[in-house]
Parts: sequence; C-alpha cells; structure tokens
Amino acid sequence: MTTTHHPKQEKTMTLFVGALGIVFGDIGTSPLYALKSCFTISDLPVNEGNVLGIISLFIWALFLVVWLKYALLVMRVDNHGEGGILALTTLCHKLKLFHKNTYLIALSIIGMGLFFGDGIITPAISVLSAVEGLELITQSFSPYVVPLAIGILTLLFLIQKHGSGYIGHFFGPIMIIWFLFLAITGLIHIIQMPSMLKVFNPYYALYFLSHHGLAGIMTLGGVVLVVTGGEALYADMGHFGRRSIQLSWGTIVFPALILNYLGQGAVLLHDPITLSNPFYALVPAWALYPSVILATVASIIASQSIISGIFTITSQAMLLGYLPRMQVIHTSAKQIGQVYIGSINAILFVLTVGAVLMFGSSDNLAHAYGLSVSGVMLLTSVLITLIAYKEWQWALWRLSLIFLPLIMLDTLFVITNMMKLLEGAWYAILVTGVIYYIVHVWMKGNKALEAQKVAPHTTLTTFLKNHEKEYKQRIPGIAIFLSRQSNKVPNSLTIHLHHNKFLHEKTIFLCFTIKDSPVVQPKERFETTKIDRHSYTVEAKFGFKESPNLNRVIHYLKEEKIITDCEGVSVFLSKGVPVATNARTLEGFSEKLYIFLVSISQNASDFYKIPHHKVIELGVRYKI
Repeated sequence: MTTTHHPKQEKTMTLFVGALGIVFGDIGTSPLYALKSCFTISDLPVNEGNVLGIISLFIWALFLVVWLKYALLVMRVDNHGEGGILALTTLCHKLKLFHKNTYLIALSIIGMGLFFGDGIITPAISVLSAVEGLELITQSFSPYVVPLAIGILTLLFLIQKHGSGYIGHFFGPIMIIWFLFLAITGLIHIIQMPSMLKVFNPYYALYFLSHHGLAGIMTLGGVVLVVTGGEALYADMGHFGRRSIQLSWGTIVFPALILNYLGQGAVLLHDPITLSNPFYALVPAWALYPSVILATVASIIASQSIISGIFTITSQAMLLGYLPRMQVIHTSAKQIGQVYIGSINAILFVLTVGAVLMFGSSDNLAHAYGLSVSGVMLLTSVLITLIAYKEWQWALWRLSLIFLPLIMLDTLFVITNMMKLLEGAWYAILVTGVIYYIVHVWMKGNKALEAQKVAPHTTLTTFLKNHEKEYKQRIPGIAIFLSRQSNKVPNSLTIHLHHNKFLHEKTIFLCFTIKDSPVVQPKERFETTKIDRHSYTVEAKFGFKESPNLNRVIHYLKEEKIITDCEGVSVFLSKGVPVATNARTLEGFSEKLYIFLVSISQNASDFYKIPHHKVIELGVRYKI
C-alpha cells in the first residue's frame, strides 16, 4: 500500500509547529507570573470569590482579546500578507483614513516605542520568573536568582548574531512539550477540584469587578499580563499565515493556557500559601528541577521571539525614514524577516539587564510590563475600527456592538496600568518617550537637510539639455547618480557639474523608493525612462521589509541591455554634513543628538551594498 504525501498539508503542519515556537512563546510563558501578579498588585486576600473571579477574568480576557479581537478580527486585515503595528499604519496611510499623514506617523512611532518597551521587559520578566522557581527548592538560591537571570540573558543576546534560522526548527517541538506540560499539570488539579469549571461563567468575573471597587479595577493591570504576546499573532502573520496561527491557537495554546490557569486556581484554593509561586506549586517537589529547566528554556524562546521582532521593526523603521541607517545582517536566505542589527542588540541587552537590576523580581517588573502591551493593543483596536468603518463599510450599530467593547476594555487596561506609574509603569513611558524623541529629532533634522539643498527649478530633462549646450564633451564610462526623488535633479549631480563640468557617456539617475507594501512583486520592481541617447532614469521599488541593493539594479540594467560592462560604473552620492548654528530648526541637546545620530548612521554605500571602489562621495554642509 502506498502513501500519498500532500505538500500543502506538510507545509501547513510545518507552519503550525513553527508558529507554536515563534508566535506563542510570549503568551505561553504568562502562567509563570500572571496569577501571582494579580494578587500582588491589588493586595487582595486569597479566598474563593477572589480566585474564581480572577481566573474567570483570565479566561474571558483570552477569549475576547486574543481569540475574538486578534485571531478573528484583526487578522482579517493585512498589508500584502504582513501584520504588525507598522504594517497596519502604512495600510491606513494607503487607504487615506487620516486627513493628515502626521497623525499616522505619530501613531507609528508611539506603537514602535511601546513595542521596544515590550522587547526590553519581556526577556527580563520571563527569565526572572522562570529562575525564581529555584527559590521554592531552597531559599539559599535567593541571592543567585538575579545573577543567574543576567547570565542567561547575556547568553541569549550573545547568540543573536547567529540568527534564529539555525535553531528555529527546534522551537516548535520544545513549545509543544511546554504546552503539554501546562495542560497536564493544570488538568491534574482540576480533576481534584472540578468546581473550578464554574469560572467559565462570566458572572464570577463581573461579580469580582463590581464588588471590589478600585482594587478590582487595579487587578486588571495584572489580567493584561495574560494576553501579552497577543500582538505577536498579528505581527508574525506574514511568516506563518493566518490559518496556521489560528489553528495553533485554537487546538493547543488556548486549551493549555485555560487548563493551567484553572489548575493554579485549584492549588490556591486548596493551599493559599502557594501564592508565593502558584505555577510551580502545580508540580510535586521531585519535579521542580526539570520544571525550572523547561520553564527557563520556554522563557528563552519567548524572549528570542520578541527580540527578533525588535530587529524586524527597526529594519522597517529605517526604510521608512524613522531611524538612522544601521547595519542589517540577514541571517536567513529563505525568511526575509530574519535579520540581526548589532547596535540594537547591544542597546536591548544593556536596557534589559538594567531592568533586571533595577526591579529585581518578576513581581516588580509586572508593574512596568502591562502598559507597553496594553498601549499597543489600544492603538491596534482604534486603527482596526477605522478600517472596519471606512473600508469594510460596517454600520455604526455593528461597530458599536463589536469594537466599542474591545476599545473600552483596552482603554481600561491602559488606565489601570497608568495607575501603577510610580511602581514601574514609568519605565514603559520613559522608553516610549525616548524612542519618540529620537525619531522626532532624526526626521526634523533630515527635513532641514532637504530644505537647504540647492536644487534647480527645472526638470531633469531640461537641466541636462542646458548642460549639453554649454559642455558637449562626454567622457567614457557609466555614472549612476543616486537621488531621493524620481525625475528630480539630484544634489550629487549639481555638485559634480559645478566642480567637474562633465558628464559620462552613459548616465543613470537612480531612485530607491520604499513602498507602503512589505514586499514589491518582481514585475513591479523597476520603472525605467529614457531621457536621451545618453541618459536614463530608473526607479527601484522595494517593500519596507526588503533590503535595497544596488547589485540587483545593475543586474536589471544588464538584462535590459542598458549597460554592458559593470566594471566601468561609478556611483555618485551626496552626503549631508550637519553644522551646528543658531538656527531654530534644532536647538541645544536636540542639535547635538542629531549630529551624533548622523555620525553613527551607516553610509549609503554600505546600506545599498555598493562596492567601495565604485563610490564617489560628494559632501555638502548644511545648517540645523
């Protein structure tokens, strides 16, 4: 008997397993700290009403926020198959949902800042909460928890340069073991206390909120920890597809999380003293060591996922002009999103270790964590609502019925986490504010550069004709002039002609354009216009998840027989050199910061993969 293999089914299964490792690492490690944090935040006693109420809130938060909002609604919207806050804002820009693009840019930057905060705190709280299980074995481990967590984080950031491609296929199977562990340990205690099944009734959640006043509202600041990683479902949609993520969530992740939270609730009701660490209280004493090891590995996987996401969103932000150019290393030849940025890795490492040293425990970090997560979720809800209203043409009653409760819930999460300002939420606000300030300074400084460029008022065609009237002589060779705008006279050309007075036998004016789409289709990649027998304009279009590359342009030019010998190519670039002045564009520290950002920004020749021996860089000083 022969067996027929279906490639499509095999691909779906591969993506299904991969999604378990990459997408659900963050939300899958929330049981390590979520329940304990709720009682710590609100300072409530452990009794039946409180335990049932909080676990019921967990279940309905997972259902409403992760399943209904993200898995069923948000994932209906994609930007050419891609998700995430930057993909969503660029899609809103294409749909013209805002009258002023500045609003969308502001939302993009805020969302990016909140995501960075998430990327700093997730590794810290995940690894710390896993290692804290050692304290249950013996209190003599307590002094070593923070050093051990820092050691694990150091190792984690050191291996980032090798990329997740080599170890990615191990993530899924390990996380399958982790989710089975969550489900089995929880189920054992549910069988011993089946009354925990009552929490599926939303009455217990509503009763808890209505009878505890401010303490009940404060508890929501801990409940949001249950849905951390919900944004990852959307952000990783381009890698694994909507179907694989929904299948992984519905068949394994959601049931495992529910069973584990119910099991933790049963343990607490049986023995309230287990509140010190209800997760590890699920396992017998002999299983603590292997449980801590498995939890630590799962935490590393969760941390790896968010760090990779930070690299991806930084790469997108650079191409959109939000951040200075930095060296981006592609760690996989197959997956475009697998990138490594050394400078960002170093910054994340310092800030993550700093967070561990500053807060010292997972309980303290929980205060800082929720605001980053709830802020991104609120932005996503608002943008999706606008898309449903203007693009899907949903009626107001339908919007009010579905999206208004979700926005109200996200707003409540944000407010409750803002109430923990002094306890740690200030850290998330600080990170977001710093990111916003850096992007604002960078964009404002670049705007000053563009304003001071002396560009001719004539078109490129007219400019070249006027030049030929004065200088008819052309020298052998091929010159490529890089320009920010297609069909405009590049600054490098005016500087070159002012000093050198000649043009090459063949001149190509190249403009790299970053589109709102994540990826540009090959047939739409290049747009070429012949100006005269010597000159061409070429617009090379790339998506914001791609890497602009001059070699691809030269290969295209040879295919089109526009050039024959790439050895005779010279590439002219203009480099802006900012000079501090008394001008009001940027002042004080902002001026110094911009000059510093320019100094560390990667050269255009390196960014566009231009061989150094072909580059002629023409500098221009400008005032800021």
